[in-house]
Amino acid sequence: MKRNYSHHSFFNFINTYSILVAVGSFSSYLFFSDLFNVKPNYIVASGLSIGLWVIYTLDHLLDGLSIGGNASSVRHREHFLKHKLITRLILSGLLSLIGLSFWLPETYYSYILFLCMLTSLHFWINYTLSVRFIALRYFKEVFVAFVVTIGFVITPTFEAQSDINANQVICVFLFFYLINLSNLFLFSYFDKERDQKDNMITIAQFYGLEKLRGLIYLGIGVSFIVLVISFMYGYIVGVSFFIFLAMQTTLLGIIVFPSFFRTNDRYRFFGDLIYLYPLITFSFLG
Repeated sequence: MKRNYSHHSFFNFINTYSILVAVGSFSSYLFFSDLFNVKPNYIVASGLSIGLWVIYTLDHLLDGLSIGGNASSVRHREHFLKHKLITRLILSGLLSLIGLSFWLPETYYSYILFLCMLTSLHFWINYTLSVRFIALRYFKEVFVAFVVTIGFVITPTFEAQSDINANQVICVFLFFYLINLSNLFLFSYFDKERDQKDNMITIAQFYGLEKLRGLIYLGIGVSFIVLVISFMYGYIVGVSFFIFLAMQTTLLGIIVFPSFFRTNDRYRFFGDLIYLYPLITFSFLG
């Protein structure tokens, strides 16, 4: 029982505080830099990692504060109960980002402003928008997946010393967007009952579980088609192909075996874990 409890606590801690999101964004930036043959900027990688963690944590904090201490999910309940500590951590993260900004090339400033505007739009839609436009909140995952994909895929191109193949960037962007979207749909699929109890608006409530399950299969299937086409044209080759394939296989396994992955919120742990896959193969890259 003690061992099971330890495992449960481990999954809860990793899932609750978005640990894999932070590490995964760092490794993914390095991975896409290598894919586009771009020299990585570790200041940018660190800023992306901290920035994404701040956004995810702030999102969870606002949800937790709106639901209260009776939240059904551990993540929201923890963010409510420890909101003072988490608020200080978010402020520390923002101060770190301000500090890192002094080390960035000026070419990044307008791009960062653009990402901040998209992020502000996300929070405005989900926390202040009139009830008349409540349908927009059901598609939170669609917007979040788009912003995250921009951050992961487009950011490395700013360090390019030569022309980048635009077709490669488009194919990789489309593939990764479908992966991110399918992953967020998975989270909504598994969280439906808890979100419903907490009066949280999600796409699972809009479509229902069966239709959402179909969308997840569709997203993974179309992403596989994009991957094969990208491989045929030489946009994604070698170990990169297998990294992307492993991401798809993981998401497919989660939706095919829901009972196993529902236990201890494994679906969220392994869903976030896919962004760390590049770490395993860095020794083969370049």
